[in-house]
Parts: sequence; structure tokens; C-alpha cells
Amino acid sequence: MTDQPGPLERVRALAQSLDCITEEDFQLLANITEGTAEAWRKRGRGPAYVLIGKRVLYPRAAVAALLQTLVRERVPVSGRSML
Repeated sequence: MTDQPGPLERVRALAQSLDCITEEDFQLLANITEGTAEAWRKRGRGPAYVLIGKRVLYPRAAVAALLQTLVRERVPVSGRSML
């Protein structure tokens, strides 16, 4: 029996060495389907990406930048204003 990594694990390792994440990992992080990720790319939504052949990689910096745009600040509400 061989302990060779599978194709997805190899792609993940290569993406990581380029400071990127795979499309599959982005979908898992964002809790979206492959179709949604594709639609976001076509509409210019979501993070910047790199297309190599048919493989899509997302630079970690682009994913972090997208996450920053999604940050919601908590606004404290005093108890008196709720009455």
C-alpha cells in the first residue's frame, strides 16, 4: 500500500506553496456550491482569483481582503433607547 497523496492533496500543497487556496477550500470556507463560486467569478463578486488551465486558485491575500469587506461592527445599544 502506498502513502502517496491524492491529486487534490497535491494541488492543495502546490496552492499553499504559492500562498493560495483551492477552489474547493474556498467553497468550504464560504459554505457555497461550485455553481455559486462560478457565478461569483462571472459577476465579478468574491475574491480575485487565478485561472490556470481549468484550475481556479484564490490568493490568500484576496480572500482576506474579501473577508475584511464582510466585517460587521457591533454597535452598542443602551438599554434606555430600547424602551
